[in-house]
Amino acid sequence: MTAPLDRVEHKLHVPQQATHWDAYRPRYEVLLNARLTAADVPSWLARWSALDAELGEVGAKLSTHADLHTDDAAVQERHQAFVAGVMPPAARMGQALTEKLLAVPGYTPAADFALNYRRFRDAAALFREANVDLGVTHEQQKNRYSVITGNQKVTLDGQSLTIPQARQRLDSPDRAAREDAWTALTVSHMEVAPELDAVMLDLIRTRRQLARNADEPTYREFRWKQLDRVDYTPADCRAFHGAVQDEVVPLAGEIVRGIARQLGLESVRPWDYNRSNLLDPSGRASLRPFQTGEQLQTLAQTAFAGLDADLAARFGQMRDGGLLDLESRPGKMTHAYCQYFPVNNEPFVLMNVVGSAEDLRVLFHEVGHAFHGFYSGDAQPLLWNRWSPIEFVEIPSMAMEFLTLDHLGHVFNDEELARYRRNLLQGVVTFLPWAAQMDAFQHWLYAEAPEEVGIAELDAKWLELDRTFHNFVDWDGLDEGVRAKGWQYYHIFQVPFYYIEYAMCYLAAVGVWQGARDDAAGALERYKAALRLGNAAGVPELYRAAGVAFRFDREYIRGRMDFLKQQLA
Repeated sequence: MTAPLDRVEHKLHVPQQATHWDAYRPRYEVLLNARLTAADVPSWLARWSALDAELGEVGAKLSTHADLHTDDAAVQERHQAFVAGVMPPAARMGQALTEKLLAVPGYTPAADFALNYRRFRDAAALFREANVDLGVTHEQQKNRYSVITGNQKVTLDGQSLTIPQARQRLDSPDRAAREDAWTALTVSHMEVAPELDAVMLDLIRTRRQLARNADEPTYREFRWKQLDRVDYTPADCRAFHGAVQDEVVPLAGEIVRGIARQLGLESVRPWDYNRSNLLDPSGRASLRPFQTGEQLQTLAQTAFAGLDADLAARFGQMRDGGLLDLESRPGKMTHAYCQYFPVNNEPFVLMNVVGSAEDLRVLFHEVGHAFHGFYSGDAQPLLWNRWSPIEFVEIPSMAMEFLTLDHLGHVFNDEELARYRRNLLQGVVTFLPWAAQMDAFQHWLYAEAPEEVGIAELDAKWLELDRTFHNFVDWDGLDEGVRAKGWQYYHIFQVPFYYIEYAMCYLAAVGVWQGARDDAAGALERYKAALRLGNAAGVPELYRAAGVAFRFDREYIRGRMDFLKQQLA
């Protein structure tokens, strides 16, 4: 075990006594039984926030540790015991404390708590006792996805590879090598597809029951309230799907087919298309700026130092504190994310790097989330006021992908940097159809699909959408049963309806970068100021603070695509 991994394991250590409800129950009961007047509320909220932070940090560490060890039954059992034994009484206590707060006569929340007071009121109205234990079932079902995919292996060229390691082969300039990698990945995915089908059917039933218990007509309505989506409607999302189909899909097809023509390809086959890293039109190998996770950390440290001294110091804190786990390993969950440990205001980044330039971009993305945690945590003492509404939460990450562009001279030469920049801009264009497809699929699944929907209907709907949003990929002669399983994706299982936010924030991040081209220092200060507002401000206000507008309508999308076309030209 390497020294950095030792630090990670130490950071994720949770004492056994902290995994039981009895470690928290007496202190929650003190809060519940306290005499509470309007004047008492601020100090009472501070104590509640600190206790929620302590309990939430234990849950976050157990969850992250489970993601690092999907093949360790004892680690998995410890996490699931916490989910089953602590989450239900904590949820019931949270509802009781919320009702106590809402009943305080004469209390008017301070300006920095007004939004969350309203959110507390709305969440209390959505609470149902029947959903407490059902929520545990929901978490256990979601965890099955992580265990199945975390233990997936790919056999390629006589080697056993993790999913990220095999995906890296899709960037090869050798078309035969790409096809071999795609075929091997397909074999691996189809081996676990029946298991994931079963998990999905269980999740659909559970999610629909959660909605029925809360007296909501569909899971979409339930989830809309759960996610506090108050600034836009499902109809706005539908309009977004149509705008992407008309304004973005043709541009994405033009870019992808143009690259194929330059490479002498008659069509774009599935192994010729990686939306995150399009093929080089000159047939050059993908950029590989580092080999190890430690090297990636060093490259990023220098980039952050060039951008801003305080950002560099925050990243250094993560490096020294065991708050980064970057390498891909067997048994490790294959996704990338930023976790948060609130007691000491510490973000944690999990990745699966293989040495690609795409890894560099993803690190900037995830550390952008970490900066959000740091700055909102510094500025907002109450736990509920940290981070932000989900419609803003991807701007700190996606904007960081762009803000670091001018600070990579130590990573790439001029020609390589131009390639990296082009890939980043193209990636915005090719991401939007995927985001629209993911969102459209979930609107259908949770608001329109028949009550007894089966896997065949899910597969058919995904095929229909993929033919709409990715009509530039040629599947002729291939088994479209493989294509139909594209919905078996992390967010569909783990965070339903959380995806259109990526599109909103990518459009905004391009605007942040556009502003930085005219005033780099001003754009960075606006970025930090917006992060400090945390969850105490609404979505439109946060966007304005960052120097952009909260929009994702057709006209706005068309303008962003025109700007990107100019930059790519």
